[in-house]
Amino acid sequence: MLCVLFCASMGLLSVFFQQDSGLRTLQGKGQDVEGRDHDATDNLESNVLPVLEATDVVFGSRSLQGNKGQNVEGRDHDATHNKESNGLPVLEATDLIFEPGRWGNPFVLEEYKLVFFTIPKDACSEWKLLFRRMLGLPDMDLKPHEEKILHNPSYNGLTYITDYTMEAAQEMLTSEEWTRAVFVREPKERILSAFLDKAVVNSYYFRNRCCSKLPDPKERTYCNTHNDPKDFPYFLKRTLDCHNKHWNPQAIEIDHKWWKMMNFVGYMDNMSNDAKRLLQKVKNKDGKTAWDEYGKTGWGESGQLGFMARDTTAVHSTNAHDKLRKYYTKCEEAFVEKHWALEWEQDAYHFDKIELYDDKDLTGCGDMLQY
Repeated sequence: MLCVLFCASMGLLSVFFQQDSGLRTLQGKGQDVEGRDHDATDNLESNVLPVLEATDVVFGSRSLQGNKGQNVEGRDHDATHNKESNGLPVLEATDLIFEPGRWGNPFVLEEYKLVFFTIPKDACSEWKLLFRRMLGLPDMDLKPHEEKILHNPSYNGLTYITDYTMEAAQEMLTSEEWTRAVFVREPKERILSAFLDKAVVNSYYFRNRCCSKLPDPKERTYCNTHNDPKDFPYFLKRTLDCHNKHWNPQAIEIDHKWWKMMNFVGYMDNMSNDAKRLLQKVKNKDGKTAWDEYGKTGWGESGQLGFMARDTTAVHSTNAHDKLRKYYTKCEEAFVEKHWALEWEQDAYHFDKIELYDDKDLTGCGDMLQY
């Protein structure tokens, strides 16, 4: 009798969890984006677009050092394993962008049919503030305690692609009706920004993420004391054994197969114009653009500026090379060009390589080029 009751209760629990997974469809639970009713026994392939499976490989390109077949965490990958159907990539449960709880997963603004991919050190905080406003959430100050909340998916109130069923996510990632946007930053500037932010101003971050993991106590002590602006060379060497989303190549922060589905790529050195262009591109069901509704005004200390209406063109401004030369010697420049070579080899985005030094004689670089 007890067995019967137990089995019956487990059956009810099974039904309960099948009926309400907490995930969203694009038009509500139990329907796909065209409003057709779904059944758990439906075939996992639609007449319009492929839907997901659960056997994907995350990234099949290069590591930080440019070695094919591994990502920066050392996992082996086969680029030919990325599945496609009807010429479109298929979302699978092991895709990096669909990893449960991952802070860097894409945001969804369903009202504007926008999927926004974020990459650390590429103005993520500003975009999250905008998206909160678009969702009707209160504005936040970028003070340390509130910034942590802003970046934490459990508390920031934003909608992520992992909040949807895989069928709905597949539609958003492949449909021509959706905009898939990302912003990227010139690599030499981005790496320097990561160093100044995470190893100098907020040096505890670098100490906790990198120094604390060194096995040799003397090396840990040495690492913990190298948080001065002059320690840029040491930081660069540490990035080879301390991988982190803030300084890893931007290319590996999104699965290789999803880069080719991007239909809007903006650049940090043209942020003000590109942000406006993106927000003018996406419209709600009433035909109003996100720029007119949320971007045109209401920003800056005065509250009268447009979104991103500030000088973000440091790399290509008149004194850009002088600013970078303050930290880069020709040795550090050669190091970054070697170990972040992947950044200049992408089809989805393009950077004209900044040449800080005409003199390419590297004989005095010592151990910098031995790595």
